[in-house]
Amino acid sequence: MHRLALPTEYGEPGRPLSKNPDKNAAMRYSALLINLLSGVCMKKGSKGLNRFQTVGILTAVTLATIVAGVYQIHGQGRPPQAGAPGLSALEAQHQRLLPLFELAGVVFTDADETRGRFVVGVVDRDIAPTVRAWAVALGVPFQLVDVVETQPIVQVQTLQDKNRPVVGGLQIRFSQYLCSMSFNARNSNGVLGYVTASHCSNTQGAADGTLYYQPLNQVSAEYIGQEIADPAFFRCARGKKCRYSDANFSAGDSAVTFTLGAIAETSAPNNGSLDIVGHFNITGEEPAALGQTVNKVGRTTGWTQGKVTNTCVNTGVSGSNIVLLCQNFVDAGVGAGDSGSPVFRIVSGDSIMLQGTLWGGNSSGTLFVYSPIANIESELGALTTN
Repeated sequence: MHRLALPTEYGEPGRPLSKNPDKNAAMRYSALLINLLSGVCMKKGSKGLNRFQTVGILTAVTLATIVAGVYQIHGQGRPPQAGAPGLSALEAQHQRLLPLFELAGVVFTDADETRGRFVVGVVDRDIAPTVRAWAVALGVPFQLVDVVETQPIVQVQTLQDKNRPVVGGLQIRFSQYLCSMSFNARNSNGVLGYVTASHCSNTQGAADGTLYYQPLNQVSAEYIGQEIADPAFFRCARGKKCRYSDANFSAGDSAVTFTLGAIAETSAPNNGSLDIVGHFNITGEEPAALGQTVNKVGRTTGWTQGKVTNTCVNTGVSGSNIVLLCQNFVDAGVGAGDSGSPVFRIVSGDSIMLQGTLWGGNSSGTLFVYSPIANIESELGALTTN
């Protein structure tokens, strides 16, 4: 079983004006010239400025800067000065460009020490004239500013972070353990919820109302749902109890959004990354074929991929009297906490065929075992997965 036990401690743009009235006046005058000229030159629907307009703005800003004298438009306090500890003259000047982030579309600013120039990354090069005009007002010669187009920088979420909407492959918590979300589904009664491994509940083989949270804390803000279906075992051999799947179904909380058919996608298979870069989309369900390449996404080892080595294997669970019937083996990585991971085959691009739910693996973490989707639905009832 590959659930992960938790340590016991887990439980539950403004700028103030200077006090100097002369400096305030100079700053207001400089800003007024920029705003007036921007209003004249930038008409609704216009993407940028023509050469004549740009020269006009640069001239006006230069005049405004002269009027301002030694006063510069900058953030709170004085900008870092050359000679300050740890700052070169170029870097000190670079810090004056911080107000550029008030412009929509500015991604980064950088001091290129090798060339003695400044680089400003923007989403759209059409704002380059405005960037250079602001640079002049901030005391940085526009001739030293290179404006380059770049992609926006976004915060990266991982499989172990809070993610909404909820999708398959994410970390979930119950009691003092961590597991992985398998896939979202709607049951035959129309209840929207999700599937995970049955042993990722307080009592395997019993619908005991286990509460689930995503990703970690047992607080209302992370509560996602409650177990409502977990079929009982049946006797299959002396001293043994059996089922055809290690899977349960939980009703999703009405305050949480679940995306049907979506499974978190990381950057590539077998590279250990947990960073989410997109989503796989379930287009259907299918049984496995021997030698087929299949995949899983789980909170511990991320996206792993390998060949199906055995199908319909009756499998004893180590340390228990449980035998799971007709399970599939895959030669791919797995770790503690990956229980519940969705298993699927990639059709093309992000389109996938759902094959089942991972629940275990060998002790070396090089082979995982999963319950086929047909077995899961034979016990939980028909499920709509996309």
